[in-house]
Amino acid sequence: MHRSFTVTLPADTAAHNLYDQLLLVTGAVPTDGILPKLVSQLEIQADQANLGTITISDQNNANTDGKVLLGGDVRDIGPFSRNAIHIPDYYVKGSANSQVMEVEIEAT
Repeated sequence: MHRSFTVTLPADTAAHNLYDQLLLVTGAVPTDGILPKLVSQLEIQADQANLGTITISDQNNANTDGKVLLGGDVRDIGPFSRNAIHIPDYYVKGSANSQVMEVEIEAT
């Protein structure tokens, strides 16, 4: 199963749970109710037009720099042969207001 989302982070610089942000996207939960928490591949791409950065981290985001994406940068996690990536473990933070990113997931 493949899903693709365009996520606009809130107009702040706080760390936000990635799964919660996906749930806010209109149409993120299709009529069959499938938005898995476990996936085999996760790809996050910062929008080319972003003027700031997007930081990807974990629950320890207050104590780590995380992976920083500039406009157009991609963070690809996986693929794995099984659903081993737990999306709620990931947090995203924009350096400026309303950074946009494309999130793609693949689940088996």
